[in-house]
Amino acid sequence: MRTSAPRPVICLILIVFISLGSVFSLLSWSSFPLTLTSLTGYLFTFDPMNMEQQILASIRVPRLLGGLLIGANLAIAGALMQGLSRNALASPSVLGINAGAACFMALANIGAPFLSDLPSVLVASIGGVISGGLVMILGGFFAVRPHPLKLVLAGIAVGALLTGVTRAAVILADDKAYSVMSWLAGSLSSIGWPQWHMLWPASLAGLMVSAYVATSLNLLSLGNEVATSLGLNIKRTSLLTCVAVVLLTASSVAVAGSIGFVGLLIPHIAKRLVGTNFLILLPTSALLGAGLLAWTDGVSRAIAFPAETPVGVLTALIGTPCFVLLAIKRKA
Repeated sequence: MRTSAPRPVICLILIVFISLGSVFSLLSWSSFPLTLTSLTGYLFTFDPMNMEQQILASIRVPRLLGGLLIGANLAIAGALMQGLSRNALASPSVLGINAGAACFMALANIGAPFLSDLPSVLVASIGGVISGGLVMILGGFFAVRPHPLKLVLAGIAVGALLTGVTRAAVILADDKAYSVMSWLAGSLSSIGWPQWHMLWPASLAGLMVSAYVATSLNLLSLGNEVATSLGLNIKRTSLLTCVAVVLLTASSVAVAGSIGFVGLLIPHIAKRLVGTNFLILLPTSALLGAGLLAWTDGVSRAIAFPAETPVGVLTALIGTPCFVLLAIKRKA
């Protein structure tokens, strides 16, 4: 696929996009005024007695870092799923992985046996694996010629079931209901340094596996027979790709809740910019996803300031029309 601009220019635009989004997210819509002077002071001459710099250090910076990494995680997970399934409508949210991870996290929050004693990332991973596996089985993913829309319909059905279970868990949560609902909508407001330290190890593992399978996904895009003739182990590639998707999605959901449509929308934009070579597509998707979350995080505080609108609501408003257009185009 040809691009409308040279790749160095695209890379520069993406860096500017993320940089401006990061500054916007760090400084915008705060009850305590934050300025560029505060930011430069934090970066180069940190003063622990300065209130503005303390707000940046303890609240805004971990939130920004978490948002950037979550955006990158979800975008890469979507690109991996679309490459593995060769389905333009595939993403962690559409295929029920987000819903499964969120459901199990909600069950753990109300003290469900066994789940409540496990680490959050592991709980979300179990939910994502179970729901994703169920969707793939019901949607005929392992068939000789899987039908793209059948897989999506299975994801919608399983997602609806898990959403119902999640809502029941919220009702049972009683005094925790509001915080659980806010988390389920997809919010970055609760991310601090503890959540960041829980997020990055699993994310790093997922990103490393993603980089490892990129070349294999390029071969897989040629078709199973051609890829096998070139020496590709398809089952091994599929397994590693699924492991990467679960790690990236589960770590993100465990920290920020279910943020949908990033994994569906961003890979399509990245393909328009740089083509379908996964060695380039994955880092481009990561940059776009990170930038999107940085900008939407700032906007989420602006809509009903001083209250916050969950980031997941904004990504859904952006992603839903795009999903409908993709589905119509795919059907045609």
